[in-house]
Amino acid sequence: MQTLEVHSGRTKTAILDAAERLFASTGFQATSLRAITAEAGANLGAVNYHFTSKDGLILAVLRRTFQPVNERRLRLLDELEARSGGAPLPIEGILEAQFRPPLELVTQPGPSGWYFPRLLAFMFTEPGAYLKPLLQEEVAVKTRRFQTALQRSCPGLTAAEVRWRMQFSTGAFIHTAGNPQLLTITSDGLCVAGDTEEVLQRVVRFCSAGFRADGGK
Repeated sequence: MQTLEVHSGRTKTAILDAAERLFASTGFQATSLRAITAEAGANLGAVNYHFTSKDGLILAVLRRTFQPVNERRLRLLDELEARSGGAPLPIEGILEAQFRPPLELVTQPGPSGWYFPRLLAFMFTEPGAYLKPLLQEEVAVKTRRFQTALQRSCPGLTAAEVRWRMQFSTGAFIHTAGNPQLLTITSDGLCVAGDTEEVLQRVVRFCSAGFRADGGK
């Protein structure tokens, strides 16, 4: 029994790993279950057993990728709030808590960092009703914590305006973190997004200025 459970667990992990690689390369719709099972050395029945359907497999891959990042984001925000003594948080601190975990993942050695922005992009460009629970759990609910913190730190902005600026800031961050080679090419090598701390400080400085404009403190 234990041997079967270990084998089953290995098969499930192999399918998740293969799906992550292929989804990041070609997107959700263009990647077939047959391609995934061939890559994983498994059969279609194993996908149905572990994930019920292709939609279920996509959700499992995205949860495995995003949950640790979002949990660390919230831990950093918790630590910042604990040090603040109830005072409004510095905008830079909130943005750093939001951006540091995914940026460290993207810039780590190995291909897994490259998968993160690609999966995130496909999640937004290939929407489907099956993604709604994930968007609610991993985006809407957890983003609300950051929105509340930014609202306290920017009392001159309406809740809607804070959300708009969060959207713009997230877009700037994803574009920078997900396309570092583009910056190097278009600047003729003048700008190289290779150092995690430098990129983090630059994007935090840029985005915090956006929150302070026209009513932000």
